[in-house]
Amino acid sequence: MNIRAASEEEAMAYTREQLDEIAEPFETKALRALAAGDIAQVRALLAQMRDGAAGLDGLSRHTLARKAAKLRRDFGEDGARDALRRISTQLMRTWIEQYKAGDEKGAIADLVAVYREQTGGAPQPLNEDEEKITLDLAPCGTGGLLDRQKLPQKHPDHYGPWSDGVPTYCQICKAWQAALNAGAGGDVWTTDKGANGHCRVTFHKRASKGQTLFSEQEKRELPQRRVDRAIEKLERGETDLAPLIEGQRKDGMPWHDFGVVCLAHFYAIALEKGGPDYLDETLRETYEPAFVAGFPRYAALSDEELAREIARTWNYHCADFTLTEEEDRFVFRLDPCGSGGRLYRRRMWRDMFRYGDPLSPLVPAQHPIDFNRANAPSYCTHCAASNRAQLSRADDPATPLFFVADGHAQMKPGEACKLYAYKKAARDIDPALFAQVGLQPKRRGGGHS
Repeated sequence: MNIRAASEEEAMAYTREQLDEIAEPFETKALRALAAGDIAQVRALLAQMRDGAAGLDGLSRHTLARKAAKLRRDFGEDGARDALRRISTQLMRTWIEQYKAGDEKGAIADLVAVYREQTGGAPQPLNEDEEKITLDLAPCGTGGLLDRQKLPQKHPDHYGPWSDGVPTYCQICKAWQAALNAGAGGDVWTTDKGANGHCRVTFHKRASKGQTLFSEQEKRELPQRRVDRAIEKLERGETDLAPLIEGQRKDGMPWHDFGVVCLAHFYAIALEKGGPDYLDETLRETYEPAFVAGFPRYAALSDEELAREIARTWNYHCADFTLTEEEDRFVFRLDPCGSGGRLYRRRMWRDMFRYGDPLSPLVPAQHPIDFNRANAPSYCTHCAASNRAQLSRADDPATPLFFVADGHAQMKPGEACKLYAYKKAARDIDPALFAQVGLQPKRRGGGHS
């Protein structure tokens, strides 16, 4: 739907109501259509909701794999394995505590939720016997998808197998398992890779051996996303969908937050290994290539399409935000951002992250990779890398300036961050944004400001 309120010559094109409609989550639109009996619209919106986090999930699995591969290149396989062990021990902290407290069912349910929310994966219903619970992934939504794309063969330096034959991404998953098993005092979580991206996940019972943990309904529904359950109900002609739609944009939080916290710990390892310069290099080599790969897609969008796409991204990035318009750009006020902002405010799923904990540092020194700030949140350095990737090419009109963060907006945990999506006709880009990442200002279309 195009809601342009004015001609192309008019810079301020949208009313407050129109901007609110652009930012509105798919779930809100779907609930309104459901109430109006517009089932065709509900069906169309559910399809969009199902893939709402696909881009974010793709970026996450690629950057995680590339970070592990860089550690292996730079510090050898033993050094990389030790880093993965330390990252995973901190990442699995709350699960280790849960197992030690005897809550196997709760711990397993939340691990299933991590797999369930990976876009593109296909977890099957749980199977349970007296000794174990198995979850078949057909395929796995992370390493399995990379396998199906044959990336370990096409790009072995980033995704290929290590000396034990296990591909890079799956090395990370194996490290998560090893950390939980060590903390729980025995094998409680293992995986066995199959063909064509398939994987079997096994949760071995300890305290609950001989007991039945999950009901038949739980075994069927726990691995299934709510949006998929809603689609199935609609296909059966059932329209009591509201409970499966409400709040859907944040359903992906288990995998979203698990991946975000894992990335944050990778940044901490990079800081330990070589300070801000090495973190800068790590982001340049691992995150920026995956980010830049999306430039042609975003450059092809109209101004309104771009605003809608970034709004969709923030909705599925577990953010709370408002959208306003300026003459040359759209402004997303993130209160908080779904990753860096929630990390800063200690709002992650399962209380998984707090700055000051192990592998959870602020960056003490000013550096372009931390927006030239002192005591900057280490996770937010990837936004500085995003800015650099865009602003270093800002004089090229073919480069989309679609995701430019103001790295000085959120100086304290309670403050909101700001994200700018510049319109195609924009010429003069805020010079302060260049200075934050150590660049000289450039004017769109060539030259310096």
